[in-house]
Amino acid sequence: MSNRNSKYEPLQNFLKFQKTKSIKMTFFEVEDILGFTLPKSAYEHEAWWDKSDSHTQSFAWKNAHFIAKPNLKEKKVEFVKHIED
Repeated sequence: MSNRNSKYEPLQNFLKFQKTKSIKMTFFEVEDILGFTLPKSAYEHEAWWDKSDSHTQSFAWKNAHFIAKPNLKEKKVEFVKHIED
C-alpha cells in the first residue's frame, strides 16, 4: 500500500509491535500516540473507523493487520488483529 497514512504512521508502528490479538485504547491514548487530536468525525461517526480504502487513517491499522471497533459513547476503540485470507 502507498504511504498515504504518513500522518497516522505512529499508530501503525505502535500496532505492528503489539503481541496481543487485541488492544483497547481510549481516544486520548490514540491521540497521545499520534501527537495530535483526532478529528471531530472520529468522535461522532463510526464510519471514520471503517476499514475502507477511501479513509486515509484506516491504512494505519490495516497495514498493521488490525481492524478498529470503536465505542463512541465511551470514547474508546478496540483494535483487533485481522489477517485477511
